Amino acid sequence: MAGGLWSFLVSAAFVMRYAGHLGLRAPDRPLFRHSARSADPVDQIAFLAEQGFAGVQDNFLKLRPVSEQERIGAALAQNDLRMGSFNNNPLAWNRPLWSATDPAARAELARDLEDSITAAARTGGRHLSCVTGMGPRGGQAAQDAARQATELQGMIANLRRLADRAAEGSCVLCVEPVAAAWIPGLLVATLTDALHVVRAVAHPAVKLLFDIAHVQASEGDVLARLGACWNEVGLLQAADTPGRRDLGSGELDWPAILRFVRAQRYDGLIEIEHLPLDDSAAGEAQLLHRLRAVDAAI
Repeated sequence: MAGGLWSFLVSAAFVMRYAGHLGLRAPDRPLFRHSARSADPVDQIAFLAEQGFAGVQDNFLKLRPVSEQERIGAALAQNDLRMGSFNNNPLAWNRPLWSATDPAARAELARDLEDSITAAARTGGRHLSCVTGMGPRGGQAAQDAARQATELQGMIANLRRLADRAAEGSCVLCVEPVAAAWIPGLLVATLTDALHVVRAVAHPAVKLLFDIAHVQASEGDVLARLGACWNEVGLLQAADTPGRRDLGSGELDWPAILRFVRAQRYDGLIEIEHLPLDDSAAGEAQLLHRLRAVDAAI
């Protein structure tokens, strides 16, 4: 794929500031693993820069050795790219940790944040994605609703406790609602619940991670919902629906969504949070072709 097709793709500049990922489901499965020189983060960053991306996202940044985090930070600086979000706790994302109120859980959350601040400093990042963990449910609607309300209050209290330290470390804790159709059982699965948490904390270091595909899958009418909560948005992630697929290959009106985002003078990253429809170099080229077509239509 080093010939004419890639030459065409490189020649077009993006209007918006997109970020590719260094690993979405696994640290060795970056967005362009077939097309870049290798799956190594530095080669991926160089390829993303060549294609006109503005940054990178890495769910697994904190699992990488310190030396690799430092290499990522140096490569981002060399290529004038920005570090996007990374998972605040990639090993315990599915545990009900954020909603726990016991001293051990609070201590673990504090340690997670300190480690995230350090990783962010190495790479120039600041957005920490906070997936909210799974809690047991008994199947009784009233009891489950009461338990969820209690757990949400626990999460609010924990975020309030850590928000000042996040701000001191120049980081933002980003609450992400993840659609039940994608990962069932998480505490915060809807935009409604995520907004309840963010608005209750009411701190500039606690924001909403608005994943367009998750919101569309769980509640629909994504553009109207984005407009209604724009003041709470700290970061955007993008995938088309149904499922999670290349922008421009599904049902969403991406030019309209991106025109709205541009009109708000959003200067953050739009993180491309999916894998190519076709797991091949040709599939990655098609992903880029669709993304450029969407971007050109803004």
